[in-house]
Amino acid sequence: MQKRSSSFTIIGLLFVGIAMTLVDDNLYLKYGFLALGTAFLAYSLFSMFRKK
Repeated sequence: MQKRSSSFTIIGLLFVGIAMTLVDDNLYLKYGFLALGTAFLAYSLFSMFRKK
């Protein structure tokens, strides 16, 4: 389960990075990537705290 949580963290950081750097022209796409990245990061944090 630790591997799954870390992969969600990596995917979340990747989506947030894409939202911050690559998508400047389309506002909906930028906030869509930002919301997806935040959701992945929140899920990984929730699964880490739930396990303890």
